Amino acid sequence: MSLKSSMNRVMMTLLAGFLLWAAPGQAAPISTGELILNGGFQTSGGAVSLASWTQGGTVNGRLSTNTINTSGGNAGFNSFFTSAFGVLGDSAGVIGGAPDNGGIHSISQSIILPALWGGFAIESYDLTVNFRTAFDGRDDNTTSTVGPRPDSFSANLGGISLFTQSSLNFPSGAPSTGSPNNQLVNDSLTAFLFGMTPGSYLLTFTLFEDNGTGVRTTNTAAGIDNVSITGFANPTPVPEPGTLLLLGGGLAALALFGRRAGRK
Repeated sequence: MSLKSSMNRVMMTLLAGFLLWAAPGQAAPISTGELILNGGFQTSGGAVSLASWTQGGTVNGRLSTNTINTSGGNAGFNSFFTSAFGVLGDSAGVIGGAPDNGGIHSISQSIILPALWGGFAIESYDLTVNFRTAFDGRDDNTTSTVGPRPDSFSANLGGISLFTQSSLNFPSGAPSTGSPNNQLVNDSLTAFLFGMTPGSYLLTFTLFEDNGTGVRTTNTAAGIDNVSITGFANPTPVPEPGTLLLLGGGLAALALFGRRAGRK
C-alpha cells in the first residue's frame, strides 16, 4: 500500500471520528401550555359558553343543574358533570322523544403547532389530550329488519382516533328515570400523542344519530367537558457552535496534512 493511500485512509478514519464526536446538540423540550380555548364550556363567572368552538347539527351548552344532567337512568347523565358542559344531539331537557335531531352533530376547535417556538425551530410535539364525556339514551336498532344501525360517539385529532363508542348497549324504549343506567362514560380520558409534526390540527367530537323510524328509532345525547391539550415542543437538533469550530479546524488540518503527504 502506498504512503498516499495510507494517508487517505488515516484521513477518512479521523474524519469519521470527528463527525461522530460532533453530534448535534438537543435543546430542552419547551412546554406548550394549554392549547385549547374554553375547554370548560363556560365563562369566568361559570355561565354557559360555547365560545371558540365550531358547531354543527344540534349543539348547545348546559349547566350542571340542567335536567339532562340531573335526570337518572338513560334519560340523563346522573349528575356526572359538576360545571357547565357541552351537549351533542339534544336541545333541552332530558334525553327523550323521537330522534328528531337525527344526523351528524359535532363540535370542533383547531389548534396550531407552530414550526418556530421561542426562537427555536421545532421538529415535533408530544401532546397529552384530556376530556370528560358521557353518552346515554335509547337504542331499538337491534330489532331492525335491516340490521343494527346504532348511534356512535367519537373524537379525533387531525384524523387520529381518540375514542369511539356505540349505542348498541343502550336499552330499548323511551328513556326514563326508571330505566337502567347504561351510560358509556369516559371519565377523564387521556390520550398521549408523540411525534406530532408542526401544523394545524382539528379536534372534533362527533355524535352520529340514526334518523330512522319505528324499529330503527334511537335517541341519544353526548356530554363533553374539561377538554385540554398540553404538551412539549421538541426543538430541532443543531450542532453546537464550539463543536462546529472544532470540526472545521480538524478538517482543515487533515486537508493540509493530506497535501503534504501527497508531495512525498
